[in-house]
Amino acid sequence: MTPVCRSSAAVVFVLVALLAAACGSPVSPTAVPSRTGEPSPSEAVAQPSPTSTPSAGAPAPTTIPSPTLSRDDGWRADIDRLLEAREQIHPNPWHGLPRDTYIVAADAAKARIPTLSDEQALVELVRLAAMPGWAGREGHTGMFPFSADSGTHEFPILLWQFRDGLVITDARAPYTDLIGSRIVAIDDQPIEKVLALVEPLAPRDNPSNLLAFATLYLRVSELLTGLGIQGAVGPATFSLVDRDGRERDVQIDPIPAADDAAWRGANVLRLPSRVDTMWLRDMDRALWWTYLASSKTLYVQYNAVRGGINAVADEILARAKQGDINQVVVDLRNNGGGDNTTYGHFLSVLQDPAIDQPGRLTLLIGRNTFSAAANFATTVEQTTDAEFAGEAMGGSPNLYGDVRAIPLPHSGQVVFIATRYWEKSTADDDRITIRPGLRIILSSEDYYSGVDPVLLGVIGDTPVG
Repeated sequence: MTPVCRSSAAVVFVLVALLAAACGSPVSPTAVPSRTGEPSPSEAVAQPSPTSTPSAGAPAPTTIPSPTLSRDDGWRADIDRLLEAREQIHPNPWHGLPRDTYIVAADAAKARIPTLSDEQALVELVRLAAMPGWAGREGHTGMFPFSADSGTHEFPILLWQFRDGLVITDARAPYTDLIGSRIVAIDDQPIEKVLALVEPLAPRDNPSNLLAFATLYLRVSELLTGLGIQGAVGPATFSLVDRDGRERDVQIDPIPAADDAAWRGANVLRLPSRVDTMWLRDMDRALWWTYLASSKTLYVQYNAVRGGINAVADEILARAKQGDINQVVVDLRNNGGGDNTTYGHFLSVLQDPAIDQPGRLTLLIGRNTFSAAANFATTVEQTTDAEFAGEAMGGSPNLYGDVRAIPLPHSGQVVFIATRYWEKSTADDDRITIRPGLRIILSSEDYYSGVDPVLLGVIGDTPVG
């Protein structure tokens, strides 16, 4: 058994940026530094440990047990703290789940603690943190046990759920030859079963958002062990099919979370950049544009909801007023959010009659269009004649955000709780996503061929690189 506790004094405020980024001004407890306009989930950079080294074989545990509670009572105290924090902090804690249903599940988990390994207890804790939000609008609220100081161990691969399966899109040495391979099974467990077991652990605004978030939990060896997919924390056998159809089994060793954070950096949710694919270029620029002459399209990429974009927004409006523009396409597929107090000027640009005309403005959305970016897309939907293309939006039109981080007393893991309800659509809007009128799901062949079927579907042009 590999303990998964860590010091509760080591507050994981980097996770506020990683996956629990607030939509506007985040609410901070005394112990958790924060700031207005947190980075989007896909932009956050976890802080590496300068002294950590990759593991070999079974990972070394990180254990600092509670000085006052027994092991069993400590895990029970963490479960109790989840309930207490949700009811104290969340503006509507039981909007998606009856309280009695949650209490039954929490009591059952506490009763089983003596029979559970630490990995199994962690799984119960993470599942209970996500459970009130299974119905949606809660992508900010939950536990994210893969930050640099989480004490867990991650498989050093990045994943994307394409139309044709779960594919490794990036890998740390010595596994770089696995890039492009589709995962069929992990330790002989079919990948469909693995995903079904992992998904209840992940927060979500909606099923599209879950496509992105679930892959992060699948990378954590402690969670796979607690779910019974692995027999013990450590190496796992991944059954793969490469791009040429060749099958092979590869053992992958997990690495300490600090090393994983140092390797993956900011790219935990986005697809890796490709110079031959326009929507995957220049993703670190908050707002930029180009003109596609063959289709008379003004293509705009909006990658992060942050300040400093007004001058670029003015350029976009000036270009749109020239006589050679048939359509304006605003790409939000890489925008995981930020500070929703910063997009007002760009919004007014899109509302200008030079752009806001029937059939002229299209927003491209996807699973990573989240948080403040979802606020922006919803406001555009409500105030313009914009059309939508791509995947269902990862964020909800109305959603809970602005998280507070609460360290748990025994494990030292952190639960993030939303403190505010953002209503950007009408009060009676029961949607948990915006579904595009033109729905196009990316395949791995599209990605590796440098083809953007979503943009092509909108502009009806020759392939755009």
